[in-house]
Parts: sequence; structure tokens; C-alpha cells
Amino acid sequence: METISLAGTNWNEDFAYANKNFAFVIDGATSLTPDKFSNEETDAKWFSNCFGSYLKTHLKDLDSSITTIIKKGIHYVDKKYSKLTNGAKVIDKPSATISVVRKSPDGLEYFVLGDCGILFKHKNKVKEFVRKDIINLDKKNVKKMIKISKQKHISVYEAKTYVADDILAVRFLRNKKHGYWSLGDLEEACDHALTGTIKTQPNDGVLLFSDGFSRIWNLIYIFNKKEVFEYLSKNSLSDLANLLFKTQKADPGCNKYPRMKVCDDASAVYFKI
Repeated sequence: METISLAGTNWNEDFAYANKNFAFVIDGATSLTPDKFSNEETDAKWFSNCFGSYLKTHLKDLDSSITTIIKKGIHYVDKKYSKLTNGAKVIDKPSATISVVRKSPDGLEYFVLGDCGILFKHKNKVKEFVRKDIINLDKKNVKKMIKISKQKHISVYEAKTYVADDILAVRFLRNKKHGYWSLGDLEEACDHALTGTIKTQPNDGVLLFSDGFSRIWNLIYIFNKKEVFEYLSKNSLSDLANLLFKTQKADPGCNKYPRMKVCDDASAVYFKI
């Protein structure tokens, strides 16, 4: 079993954890406003760390479903955050995406909310569990960035300034019917998660990831999903992440691989059954 969580910039807003019974990856959403109430570099980092610490303790409760545990976690973390804000108005409250697996007598329970996800390899087939709502909304803004970069003869990354309002508009669609669902202050968001139990067999492979890590196969195309597992059979998660970061840093203008951040936080947990 291997776990990594690497910062895309000066600090890391992801949180990854694994033990022999459960594993999870949390990807804190970078705030789009200057508000900050915690002692961490960002409230997104505070949120993912606080929720991660909560899950490390409460996922041990096998009498409760993952969904029930996370719903209680939302209430718990939001209450702690409210104490930090002390009644101040918050435009963009911290949120995150998350993927969780937990061993059960029937196989592997899973919970996926947002663009953190799970790759499951059985024999020669790989299945991906991830929600596409936020991914599709972000793609629209990246397309706008590409168009502006061509019109103004600037890099795709520089064009991000011109779509700041569009990016903020997407954030305000969080946990709304025609927007996207994520871990935040709304327990009902959990009802829109991908949940279930995967029947497993010896030698099946499991990879939990944040969206910054999944760029390997859905943006940079270093490997396809099946090749990721082939690579990990001989190399480490760190080796794979190093390939990703090296490729991204060689494209600082985000022109070859259009994206909103040169490097995003990248977290993953990999293990075999």
C-alpha cells in the first residue's frame, strides 16, 4: 500500500490517508476570494485536514455506512468552521471533493463525491468511479481560456484572468441541482455521491486519486488507465507523480495541455487486494 500527497504550489490543500481497513483522498477547493479565518495557509487546507482527521477516527465504525459517517462529518466540520468565522459573512465557504473505500465482508465499499475518484483494476479491465459534473463545468471555462489566448495572443494560463468571473460563477453552482455536488456544508450533497460495494478478488488493483493526479490519464496522457496499473506494478506512486510534475512544469503557459493551474495538488492511494 502506498500513499502520496504532493503540493502543486507552496502548500497542499489535499489530504490522503490509508490503513489496512480503509483509505480516502480529499481535495480541498482553492478559495476564489481572499477570506481566511483559520490558522492554515488557506481555509481549504484547514477544511481537508479537519475532515481527514475526522474520517481517520470515524470510518472505523462499521455499524455506520460511509454516507452516514460523512454526513455527520459535514455537520461536525461546519460547526467548527462557524466558530472560526464568529458570525462573519463568508462568500466562498471551504469545500472539497472526496473518494473513500472501506473493506467489508462483501468486498470494498466506496463513496465518491466530485472529481476525486477511484480506478479499480480486475484482470485486464479498469473501471473508473468519478463524478463528471464539476469536470464538465471546468472544461467550459478552459475552452474560454483557449479562445481568449488566441484572440489576445497570450498564454492559456494568462487568459485565466479574463474568465475569473466565470470561474466564480461555477463555484456558486456548488451543491445546486444544475451545478455540481461536493463536500461542503450541505449534508444532502452526499445523496448525490457514487456509492456501492465492489466485489474483489486477489490481485485486483485499487487507486484512489485527486483530480490533480488524474491529469496523468485524462489531460497529460502520460499513460492510459490500464497502463497506470502496469507502471505501478514496477514503479512507485512517487515515480508516477514525478513524471506528471515534470511534464506540467515544462508547459508553464498551459498551452500544450490547457488547464487552470500549471500544477495542481496531486494525491493518490494505491494498493492490491
